[in-house]
Amino acid sequence: MKNTVYILILFLLFSCGNEKEEQQKEPEQNKEIISQVEDTTFKAINNKIRNDIQNADLYIERANMYIDMNDFESAKFDLDRAYHIDTTALNPLLAFAEYWMKQGKLGYSLSVLEKTEQRYPKSSRVYEKYSELYLYGQDVEKSLRYADLAVKYDIYNAKAYYLKGYNFMLKGDTTRAISSYQTAVEQDPDFFEAYVELGLIYAAKNDPLAIQYYNNALSIKPDDFSVLYSRGMYEQEHEMYNEAIQTYYLAKEKFPNRKEAHFNLGYIHLYYLKLYREGTKYFTDAIEVDPKYIQAYYNRGYCFELMGDIANAEKDYRYALKIDPTYTNAALGLERVTSNL
Repeated sequence: MKNTVYILILFLLFSCGNEKEEQQKEPEQNKEIISQVEDTTFKAINNKIRNDIQNADLYIERANMYIDMNDFESAKFDLDRAYHIDTTALNPLLAFAEYWMKQGKLGYSLSVLEKTEQRYPKSSRVYEKYSELYLYGQDVEKSLRYADLAVKYDIYNAKAYYLKGYNFMLKGDTTRAISSYQTAVEQDPDFFEAYVELGLIYAAKNDPLAIQYYNNALSIKPDDFSVLYSRGMYEQEHEMYNEAIQTYYLAKEKFPNRKEAHFNLGYIHLYYLKLYREGTKYFTDAIEVDPKYIQAYYNRGYCFELMGDIANAEKDYRYALKIDPTYTNAALGLERVTSNL
């Protein structure tokens, strides 16, 4: 899950300090990253902060970007700035809880949430964050309990319904999980993760609704490789070969350095379409991405074998065994082609 839950040493949050702390020197690491990162989104947030220096939410947004870069020092600096802009605001407190959670320091996160709950006892977002915290701590019952509290204080809280769905899945209750995820997307039609979970559930049921939910997710994030790949796998496994080929082509065009789409294109051409020469091309593409891709060597060798190109088949089987001498398929393939010499 992309939104997580973590914690902070309390005196940093609730002992406030004096106003001079707001003028503390910005960490050198922070300056270096700002000067080095070329990403336009990162530049955009820096410009927004320069133009609105007292906007706490902008510092939180940049802190989350630092966290994604595993730069927790710079993230904490921005969260401290956000907190000191308004020590009574909810967003910086929840962001600190998230900050500690993402470092796996769940105890710190819990302490922050307990203090935050005292200030905001009827905030749905506080209980949502509790639910997330206990989900990470693998306490499903407590996570569900807090998700219910989040819904109690805000019946339109899409994230709370999503958390309920996730917990129901962990309990093996797919019916209630589906209901919760569907409620989540009803409250927030752009809830990407909920569509993905629904797609995975229906794919496991061999229900074509999986395609619809994957497409809904892709309409929100068209460049998400995992969803493209999941849709392609569903199509492939349900003999929708033309559709699968189109999906994998799209995936490899968007992500040429991901070997999986190349390999699966080769697999379809080898095992389903019996177009062995085409299969060799896609397995070669996969090998170019990963020169140690043992399954690609074996399957390309098998294509060569079925084409009657014994020399190249033997070469690929031997190379696969060089990578892994215990690889049974390659050993059997080598035995087949050499026994006919």
